[in-house]
Amino acid sequence: MFTPTHEEVAAARAIVAAADEAGGRIVRVAEQMVGPPMVQAARALLSRVDGRTPRGATA
Repeated sequence: MFTPTHEEVAAARAIVAAADEAGGRIVRVAEQMVGPPMVQAARALLSRVDGRTPRGATA
């Protein structure tokens, strides 16, 4: 089963936050242009990890 790292989850959260702030327009996140397909992928990743511990986490 795919389990994203903390960094991948943080990047997805940053993408979603930036897109929400920009009203769905294309935005720049961490020196990368991000459009609707990447936002959709980030949202999907976040919906899959709800309630799970990201890979590499120390508990």
